[in-house]
Amino acid sequence: MRAVHPLVRRYRDARPDASGDVGAALTDAVDRARAAWPMIDAEAMVDALASLPPAIDALSEERIDELALALACAAGSDPALRHMEREYFPVVERALRRMKLDDAIADEVAQEVRRKLLVADGGPPRIVGYAGRGSLRGLLKVTATRTALSLLRKEGRVAPGDEPVLDVEGEDDPELGFLKERYRGVFRSAFEEAVQNLTARERNLLRLHFLRKVTLEALASMYGVHRATIVRHLAKIRDDLDRATRKGLQEQLGAERREVESVMDLIQSRLDASVERMLRTMEE
Repeated sequence: MRAVHPLVRRYRDARPDASGDVGAALTDAVDRARAAWPMIDAEAMVDALASLPPAIDALSEERIDELALALACAAGSDPALRHMEREYFPVVERALRRMKLDDAIADEVAQEVRRKLLVADGGPPRIVGYAGRGSLRGLLKVTATRTALSLLRKEGRVAPGDEPVLDVEGEDDPELGFLKERYRGVFRSAFEEAVQNLTARERNLLRLHFLRKVTLEALASMYGVHRATIVRHLAKIRDDLDRATRKGLQEQLGAERREVESVMDLIQSRLDASVERMLRTMEE
């Protein structure tokens, strides 16, 4: 491909952190994308690849193919849109069917998912900002579920226990929003399993501190130890929960370690809030 050198420079300008020779991987990715969807602009593909957290040599063929499909849909390609509808949108129907929505609401949600992801609204369609960062089918599933919950919440049909678990900043950031939505359910499951694997004494200490709001001084008095000992115990429990939850996420999703690390980094800054909310939900 004659334009490979300018494209490599373009990629490196956008990703100065890129190491090694990215030329071969970049050439393969662009050639693969344009073979499937000839209308894709090579520079647009390079820009999209450079915007992803993983480097080009860490991307699977599946992620490259999905990114190319997203760009083709954004370009208005009828074959690409039909392919998206045929191969990817059935996951939306299955997700909504599991929520037992009536046909009218399910149709409304499905149309809103199409609008959110495939229609330009003052910029490129949102699917371009999401694709390549995780499973495209997973994106469609969480977008459909989130859209349905939002609609049901407006109608007063969602219980308080259905509130988001991962209450983090960055709602408008495509990557953060997708990570939060994608991992919400599995985080709940992995966290609950991690809590269940704690000792009874450890679970009780968590409940007293996070739910009953017992102070560190009062806990130290109750357990007959120094305040610093309670601090160390709580820190160890938090570390154990963190490790067990990471392991559970990776096992349940078959996710790459870097992907799990990314979402846990998001959770870390709000871990106390997540622990408190999950413990309260488990007690109800």
